[in-house]
Amino acid sequence: MKEYTLYILDFDNTLFDTSGGLKVIMDHALAAAGLSYDEKIFPKIAGRTMEQIFEITVGDESKRETFYEHFREIVDSDAYLKGGKPFPETEEVLSELKRRGKRIAIASGKYRYKIENLLEKYGMLGYPEKIVGYHDTARRKPFPDPILLAMSGSGVPPEQTVYVGDSPHDSAAAESAGIDSVIVNRHNGLTEDGIKCTFEISSLEELLEYGDASV
Repeated sequence: MKEYTLYILDFDNTLFDTSGGLKVIMDHALAAAGLSYDEKIFPKIAGRTMEQIFEITVGDESKRETFYEHFREIVDSDAYLKGGKPFPETEEVLSELKRRGKRIAIASGKYRYKIENLLEKYGMLGYPEKIVGYHDTARRKPFPDPILLAMSGSGVPPEQTVYVGDSPHDSAAAESAGIDSVIVNRHNGLTEDGIKCTFEISSLEELLEYGDASV
């Protein structure tokens, strides 16, 4: 792994396993559209916006508003938060990056307050210096806007910045932003194989393998 100064991270399926929470949302929204949720589709919809998920799973324009209504019903209720938990290595890696003097930010298609709530619940809200969520940019990944906003004001040049995610949209957004990308593929069935990226890793711990900067 290359060493960077600014680490911008995706949230869903990168820092936190939110597959259980997404299942709660999808079971409710798809049932309203007369469909059922197959967990095998998770890699294609993880980290996507509601609009993108609709196009992938339903696509029938006559069912759009019904899908949106029931999707938002669960998201706004916070019921899905019970299904979100950090991956085992998440806190250790964020803590170590911080100890090494690295800058940390989050750029995600998830509502910012949802990210903040989950981070706070697990005592990690103090790690990122900036969180960019769904409402913070008009365009979302695969457009570079969320990443560019996370980079703004940092003073860190693109060549010292990396985006860490788990989907093709993540690597495409990083490329458009002019920075390197890291794809975390834990080989747990939640991430597509063969995503184009600068580096592929199987655990966030590999972000630390360039060596201890304090040595």
